Amino acid sequence: MTSAGKDLEDCEALVARAAAGDAGARRQLVEQLWPAWLALVRSSRSMGALARSEDDIHNVVARLVEKIGDDNGHALQTYLPWRRNNRGKTFGDWIRIVTANAIRDYVREKVGPRQSPDGTPSPKRLLNEFASSTLIDEQGGRPPFTAAETARQLLEFAHANLPLDQLSALRLWLQGATPDEIGHQLGITSIEAGRLVRAGVAVIRRRFAPADGSENVDDESDCGA
Repeated sequence: MTSAGKDLEDCEALVARAAAGDAGARRQLVEQLWPAWLALVRSSRSMGALARSEDDIHNVVARLVEKIGDDNGHALQTYLPWRRNNRGKTFGDWIRIVTANAIRDYVREKVGPRQSPDGTPSPKRLLNEFASSTLIDEQGGRPPFTAAETARQLLEFAHANLPLDQLSALRLWLQGATPDEIGHQLGITSIEAGRLVRAGVAVIRRRFAPADGSENVDDESDCGA
């Protein structure tokens, strides 16, 4: 068992006291969980490019501290019923689920929804993926600080990698245009506009999206917290 796993399993004795309102046990529990949380968040595939940022890693852990360290112990009070309904499971299993859910929520807030119903990532997510990618470093430019600056750099990159029709559709899409609006602007149908956007996004993402499977979602399930 890894040291992080041992930290999680050793917490079992503290949980009941902490859930019952023992402030000392709650503080001790959080201290015990801290290194395990850092390891879990840092290695999470769901963090994607955010796993390279210590600030983002610590932001997720801070949310977990706030949740588990709640003075009223609300989150911890859900653990015992969960364990009764999941025989053979431990506090380590439960806290891993809680951590995965916290990571998922943080990433969604930070970079936007994973993708739209048609499989295309949201403009916000695409811009954040680009801003977090190693491609910015390779270009040797100043890291973008605003969405407008990120979009400008992304379109500069797209200009060198996409045909004109895909580039035009992508530019309008990043500005918030719908497929109907893009189609009207370009003199094509909304279906053709959607295809151009998806094709353009797919081409440029292949250059900077994570290649290690970090777009996959960690296993997670409902644990009531």
